[in-house]
Amino acid sequence: MLNFKPIEPEDYQWLHPLLQESGYKTSPYSFVTLYMWSKVYNTQVAAVGENHAVARSEKDGIMMYLYPAGRGEEREALEAVIEDMRSHGKPSLLYSVSEDAKQRLEQWYPHLFELQAVRDDFEYIYDRQELADLPGKKFQKKRNHVSRFVRENPDWEFHPLTKESLPVVREFNNQWASLEDNRQDEEIQVEHQAIEMLFDHFDQLPLQGGYVTAGGRVVAFSFGSPINEEVFDTNVEKGLYEVNGSYNIINREMARQVCQNYRLINREDDVGSEGLRKAKLSYNPVLLETKYRAVFKG
Repeated sequence: MLNFKPIEPEDYQWLHPLLQESGYKTSPYSFVTLYMWSKVYNTQVAAVGENHAVARSEKDGIMMYLYPAGRGEEREALEAVIEDMRSHGKPSLLYSVSEDAKQRLEQWYPHLFELQAVRDDFEYIYDRQELADLPGKKFQKKRNHVSRFVRENPDWEFHPLTKESLPVVREFNNQWASLEDNRQDEEIQVEHQAIEMLFDHFDQLPLQGGYVTAGGRVVAFSFGSPINEEVFDTNVEKGLYEVNGSYNIINREMARQVCQNYRLINREDDVGSEGLRKAKLSYNPVLLETKYRAVFKG
């Protein structure tokens, strides 16, 4: 029997090591990502013995379980998840199932799950050095955007996100969410509240990020958190639409000044947005990480 509890910042101490040791590259294996969306999805977590953990969420009557995280074979944890699925009788699925995990599911439970690869869930993973240097012909347009920003904003600066600078970033985040187009967008408003919740617990979470100023004002900010020692997850990136190159400069500076110790940067999925998909592909990901959903048929 799994003993689920609502995820809280204090759970970072025991849950992050298990998420990290799984070795997966996708954003749900970041503690910050799980916590950020916990109020939206009613996310709860449970330990399975000493070596594994499970996160469970619910939305629109569907129970969603993160494929078990931890060290060693996860079959015992999967058995506990399946028991929990059966106990409540609601439509259920496992999410963020990797290619390797998919093969294990098919071997262990050949008729219990329907495996679905959903393109909107795929995550865009980049070489950090490429995002920092923007080398070669394939990044020419990105370099042009950055050059224009620097030319039009000669006094620009990048600042690290710290406890002391947090009020400045929060003010910008509130103003950005209040822009005419944004305040009418329900998804943006939900995300805004999720960001504010993270900022409320800044001291307890491993947030790393920064912001760019130009002309005496903030024009962009971004932050994220490590998935593991190799992969950094970019949770949020915001810029002023009217400032040419604001998104390009914050992207580059994050890679240069915040993510130096990571080989890869995960910029998450495109949520099925055609514009977002085009933008993320334009940065030439080195990996488009497939995530399967395993729909429970039992």
